[in-house]
Amino acid sequence: MVNTSDPVTSLALMTLFAVVMGTLLLVAVAFFRRWQQIRYARHAHALHRQYRPVLAKVLSGARGPCAIEGLRELSLPNLELLLDPLFSRRKLRERQLVFLQALCSELGLIALWQRRTANGHARAGDAPSALKPPDSSDRAAIRHLLRAKSIRNLGKLRHRPSWPLLVTALDDRHRDIQWVALRSLGAIRAPESFPALRERLHAAVREGRHSPPLPGLQAAMVSFDLSCAHELLPLLRQSDSQVRRHAMEILRNMVYRKATGQHRLTLTKQLLTPPMVNLLVERLAVDPSAEIRSRAAEVIVFLGDERAVSVLQHLLLDRQWYVRMRAARALAQLHPTSEPIHLALRQCLLDPHWRVRETAINTLIALGQEGKNQLFRHFLTSENEVTRHQIVEVIEGTGLMSALVEEYSSGARGVDALMVEHLASDIAPLGLSGVLRTLNPEARKRFLDRFLPYAEAKMRFMKETQTELETHARLQPALQFPPQLAA
Repeated sequence: MVNTSDPVTSLALMTLFAVVMGTLLLVAVAFFRRWQQIRYARHAHALHRQYRPVLAKVLSGARGPCAIEGLRELSLPNLELLLDPLFSRRKLRERQLVFLQALCSELGLIALWQRRTANGHARAGDAPSALKPPDSSDRAAIRHLLRAKSIRNLGKLRHRPSWPLLVTALDDRHRDIQWVALRSLGAIRAPESFPALRERLHAAVREGRHSPPLPGLQAAMVSFDLSCAHELLPLLRQSDSQVRRHAMEILRNMVYRKATGQHRLTLTKQLLTPPMVNLLVERLAVDPSAEIRSRAAEVIVFLGDERAVSVLQHLLLDRQWYVRMRAARALAQLHPTSEPIHLALRQCLLDPHWRVRETAINTLIALGQEGKNQLFRHFLTSENEVTRHQIVEVIEGTGLMSALVEEYSSGARGVDALMVEHLASDIAPLGLSGVLRTLNPEARKRFLDRFLPYAEAKMRFMKETQTELETHARLQPALQFPPQLAA
């Protein structure tokens, strides 16, 4: 029998009772949570099963009065639950976005999302009935989640009138709200919001502020159209090199984003204002910061200004190797090119840094036949074995070897043919054999019919030359004047 009058025993029993009751309470909470999840999942499944056909018709443009009235019968929380999978998609077609924005505006969802964004919280009645939180902490989490989703939805719909609310959301104390607001601003791309982002970027760099986050600010600003680039002028004129560097990086990414969607981009006055062009050519290209000079080179190459070529040639001689490398890489985007540019890149093949040489090789190949001719002439005349082997590695890595072999098999003459013969006999016989195995039998036969006589003649010439050299070496001591007779 247990003696309950003993204080130690009583304490142990009370502790055991508390542990059992606590465990039962935790099990009950877990079951309740699971019941809530099942209830929510069933509610969402029933909602989607009933209204998905109606929603599909509306998004396809078949707007019927019955369909809209059927959706009007739903409460706003249930409408959000129904449309949430659409906003969770990675990308929606433009046609779907137009119909979805009109539908959300008509059903009052956009007004609800704007109200949540402006007020900084969602009312408790806004939550779906299946998500009623049991306590205040869960209620606050639900409010926070609904506000983040509201900001996301406004950005997904590219609802331009909402940009002031999203700019205000950048000052929210929650970091995730700031991130969502930045992504939505980058999706909407309202030019009126760009100055506000610029000021926050300036404060983040100069004052070290962490909200809104600097990477998110840069990503959002890069998403804007290049016509907003003139707003970066105040930052590019700053005395702080860090501010100039971040602004220059944003401008460079904006230009390259524009270049990916346009063949042979030229920055006209409509895309880049004359003050911006003058600043790039006259100040940023000679900026004390090497990082800024290198980024400026990658933008200057797209300018239609007549000073661009001379500035790029000067940057190819910069004291910092990575400035020379970026300038050489940027020249691959230059169209049309001229002989001075080809000669300047050929000089880069003598650069002491191997990455500059490798970049110059790739750029000469990218500039077409004239650039490749300059590269091949350097290869055939250079005595630097390191550079010659580096050229061969790039030729093999870019697939240029296959094109040279096919042209040689077709009877091509000139520098290209000399290049193939040197590659086959001296430098890269293994790489050439791999290319020959991929050719069709007829092309391979034409190549061998042309190359083998050249190889045999070269071997015969080398053998005769070697014999003459050996004979001359044996006769040289006999032809020399005996030193003892001169005594």
